[in-house]
Amino acid sequence: MTQTVGESSGASQPSRTGSSPPTSRVISIMELLADPARQSLTLAQIVRQTGLSRATAHAIVGELLENGWLLRDPASNTYGIGPGFVALARSVDSADHLSRWAGTAARALSERLSIPCFVARRTAPDSITVAEHAVPDHLTDGGDTSPWFRHGQRIRLRPPICREFIAWESSESRADWIARAPEATRSRLRRVLDVIADRGYSIERMTDDHVAMVDALSSLDTMSDGLRAKVGDLLTELSVIDYLPEELTGDVAAVTVGAPIRDASRSVVASLVACPNTTMSASELMSVAESTRAAADAISDQLTR
Repeated sequence: MTQTVGESSGASQPSRTGSSPPTSRVISIMELLADPARQSLTLAQIVRQTGLSRATAHAIVGELLENGWLLRDPASNTYGIGPGFVALARSVDSADHLSRWAGTAARALSERLSIPCFVARRTAPDSITVAEHAVPDHLTDGGDTSPWFRHGQRIRLRPPICREFIAWESSESRADWIARAPEATRSRLRRVLDVIADRGYSIERMTDDHVAMVDALSSLDTMSDGLRAKVGDLLTELSVIDYLPEELTGDVAAVTVGAPIRDASRSVVASLVACPNTTMSASELMSVAESTRAAADAISDQLTR
């Protein structure tokens, strides 16, 4: 009987001795294919070099393919690193540099404008997390009392909030996001996203129930599907989404102004958010917005070097 590739003749077994063998096997395959000396390998080569059985390697490779961590070349029947893993690696690299630059930028902007500022980082395809932040001393008296954000707060990318993360997405991604909003608000959302992409920042209108609305939108996943849809639609319909150019006249009320931070691939990985949380003249709000955009652009420049 001819021995098949992967059966234990001379093949070495995985050397990892961690408490989770399945995890170790995945790591072994990813480390193997991420080696710059190897661009791609066949399944048989993966089996030989990891010591895994063919069935185990095949199952793991299939799962990695499905999640975009690997790609298969049908011409050569080889496997290599896929876009999902590349995107993850880039986000980790960007996150490291983002931590380095964003905190300093948020503090400088907060000091300049005398208002709280924070950085919201995209930590998953459908959510962001409040990260680096700065609050002027005269607003805290030694403690962070900002009601509109909390450090570590996780916020879902649900319509209509977090628009500065969506405005520069592909037309398909934008359409998918808008489709999650009530039909009555979709036309305005489309126009708002175009305006944000043109001017470079979003503006969150100030309402008495703004904090409650953000918290509610962020916690909808704990509800049943039917109730989640009804509550989400109601909250969206009760809010007036952003400011269009013709609406920025006289006195305006704004909770936040958010400007995108992009990595080397021009993807929006975070946003720098200034928090006026007050009523001011339209010209004053525009000044805050332009300062925020300039600071966010400076962080983006650092990430692309």
